[in-house]
Amino acid sequence: MDLGRYIAAPLCAAMLADQGAEVIRVEAPQGASDRDVMPIGTPGRGSLYMQVNRNKKSLTLDFKRPAGREILERLIATSDVVVINLPYKSLNKLGLDYESLKHLRRDIILTTISAFAYSGNDRNRVGFDGMGQALSGAMYLSGTGQRPMRAAVSYIDYATGSSAASACRSSSSCCLASRPTITVHRLPMTDSEHSSARLTAH
Repeated sequence: MDLGRYIAAPLCAAMLADQGAEVIRVEAPQGASDRDVMPIGTPGRGSLYMQVNRNKKSLTLDFKRPAGREILERLIATSDVVVINLPYKSLNKLGLDYESLKHLRRDIILTTISAFAYSGNDRNRVGFDGMGQALSGAMYLSGTGQRPMRAAVSYIDYATGSSAASACRSSSSCCLASRPTITVHRLPMTDSEHSSARLTAH
């Protein structure tokens, strides 16, 4: 199950779909805000959206409402993996943290992607590729000498999504052959059922 937005988490789930997993993307009834990024014609079908949501099934669901939450929980209970990119506070507020999910499925794999991990003072901050490029020093190294320069390609987001897909595949309890539906959720790396990726380094 893909509960991600923009690049890193959706790419992670797309790479699992590329390898044969049945991936269901869940988004709000009005459509997610990433649908129109890099528009190429039809509204709601931007090129970035199409690229990182290939090979997926899609479901609109308001899981903040009781009926929607019930459907989401039934989906999670039949999924192997959940992938999500939310800050720590949001993850817990929505009840999508590992402790909550493992009550729905004991062997669930939660693959989480965040800008600043889920510990420390910055765990509730959001961040995108440009922030990762800046904090890593890459913008300084690729600048003109007078000012830093951001790379036009969001390579940090792509690398993070790719790394998260590898972490998910490496999890010993991820058995694609016997259970085709994959839901990926972010988890801390301290547990064998959890995998996490972050945009920034310590």
